Amino acid sequence: MVSLVSLGAALAQRVGRRAIPRRLRIGLKGMRRLPFRRSSVLGYDSSRGGETVGLLAGCVMDPWFGSVHHATIALLEKAGYRVVVPKGQTCCGALAAHEGAADEALRMAAVNQEAFAGVDLVVSNSAGCSAHLAGYGHWEAPAVQERSVDALRLVAEAIADGRLPTLELTGERVAVQDPCHHRHALRMINEPRVILRAAGYEPIDVDPAAMCCGAAGVYSLLRPETSAALGSAKAAEVLATGCSTVATANPGCEMQLRGHLGDEIRVAHPLELYAEALALGAFAN
Repeated sequence: MVSLVSLGAALAQRVGRRAIPRRLRIGLKGMRRLPFRRSSVLGYDSSRGGETVGLLAGCVMDPWFGSVHHATIALLEKAGYRVVVPKGQTCCGALAAHEGAADEALRMAAVNQEAFAGVDLVVSNSAGCSAHLAGYGHWEAPAVQERSVDALRLVAEAIADGRLPTLELTGERVAVQDPCHHRHALRMINEPRVILRAAGYEPIDVDPAAMCCGAAGVYSLLRPETSAALGSAKAAEVLATGCSTVATANPGCEMQLRGHLGDEIRVAHPLELYAEALALGAFAN
């Protein structure tokens, strides 16, 4: 299903948004440029390092946000971890759970519990996936829940204990949009700011009240008018900061922001910005 959507989106990006229904245009505008032939990190194994980190590829992150995976792997390897991306994994099950498809969510959790059985930590770089993994005990996969950690938290810890460097401040300001799953579900507020400061940036809060951006999984499809209103309000807050870049760590948030901001403001993952500042390649050695 995701493969077909990816192919359709890649084609629509090239022929123009007028060829698709109006209610889908904001979503398409918010997507990164997709290739016709996608690559995947599934099966990757750095084969060396200390603790073994299993990266959740994700049903959206892997096909649409490959550069975020590359940055995550590079940073974790530089921090001393062995990174593996088990082939036998599947979607985390968050979207199925949100839609009430409990049996499917349970099936996915069981598959992932088996796939990640041999790792020390199970890591996700998507806020929504991380929040769902943190509740895997409810989905009868406690072994994953006990070892799950968001990638931003792991990288921030590595910065704090000196395994990853802190660069001199550049004077450049980066706006920070906190995904609801980070701020409200996982109570993660400091981590993205620690990472951006380590990259040499001054993090600027977009919305101290932490209102939802309006993406919220499939909410933008089910309630497009309300979603658009929230997205427009969030975009206005980003523009008010005067920053040319906004960082957010959730795919839905990124797409919603880009869809309402256009191309003048860069929307990126905090780990991408940090990896770029360190001049890391696709994977660290």
